[in-house]
Amino acid sequence: MILRAAGLLAGLLIGQVALAQGQPEALSLLGRAVSASQKTSYVGTFVYQSGASVETSRIAHYVDTEGNSIERLEVLDGSPREVIRVNDDVRCYLPKEKMIIEDRRGTRKTFPSLLPEAVAALGDFYTVRKGAPVRVAGFDTQTVMLEPKDGFRYGHMFWIESQSGLLMKARMVNEKGEPIEQFAFAQLQIGPPLTRDDVQSRLAASATGWKVHAANSTQAQNADLGWTVNADVPGFRQIAGMRRSLGPDRQDMVHMVFSDGLAAISVFIEPYRKDDGNQVGPMKHGAVNVFKRRVAGFVVTALGEVPAHSVQRMAEAVGPKR
Repeated sequence: MILRAAGLLAGLLIGQVALAQGQPEALSLLGRAVSASQKTSYVGTFVYQSGASVETSRIAHYVDTEGNSIERLEVLDGSPREVIRVNDDVRCYLPKEKMIIEDRRGTRKTFPSLLPEAVAALGDFYTVRKGAPVRVAGFDTQTVMLEPKDGFRYGHMFWIESQSGLLMKARMVNEKGEPIEQFAFAQLQIGPPLTRDDVQSRLAASATGWKVHAANSTQAQNADLGWTVNADVPGFRQIAGMRRSLGPDRQDMVHMVFSDGLAAISVFIEPYRKDDGNQVGPMKHGAVNVFKRRVAGFVVTALGEVPAHSVQRMAEAVGPKR
């Protein structure tokens, strides 16, 4: 019995050592994916799946001679949308609404640029390891798996193209390993001879007279917002805080963002209006969990692609400064 227990313990220790030794290599692969998403030109079509929702988009990414990252994203399903990004400046064209939304990319990134710059910090909250090599859309890829070290975040799987390092497929999974959402290239050309014309807006010429909405903050990051978080979610630190204008006749909305480097929780605080009704408590929109509560004449909304108890804990920790 003692020998058996000693054998099990030895096996466990060997497994932990092997895992620790493999983590640097897995993190290096993630770092390659970050670099490739910024420095590689490509054209492709990818599919996004969340529950019963499926959406197909076409993307072209071009890097000019000065190193600027320029991207054109066209959503092919449902209402037409086009997104043009030049580095971190984003313009979203909505022809049905005849509107252009201008904003900064901020913390919300799009496929295949999903990973943070500081990939090494992910090891604080996730066990990072290599998986099996897999073919995706005709390319050889290496799988990297991120398993959460606690119950406050979901797991992730990434498939990274072996030659270029470009992210080919990404999947978010729950605690049972079941898919929550997934991005995957269905067709891709890496390194095609693109020009600036290939990433220009196709809608800009017809957008004369459209309403332009600048989603700019009216107060800088980390300024005094009048609200505080008394007990945040483990591993999530505040990375942004701002006031956003809701119009000339309404008070500004406070927006705070908390992240562990990969997952993010957004907190919105706005004055309560009768039109809002009494809708409070947990909600769910696709892969996004939401929790609302009323505090001193305000509505606090926490949302993110994290477990439901994580957004509830964040919402319940927010309160006005005294």
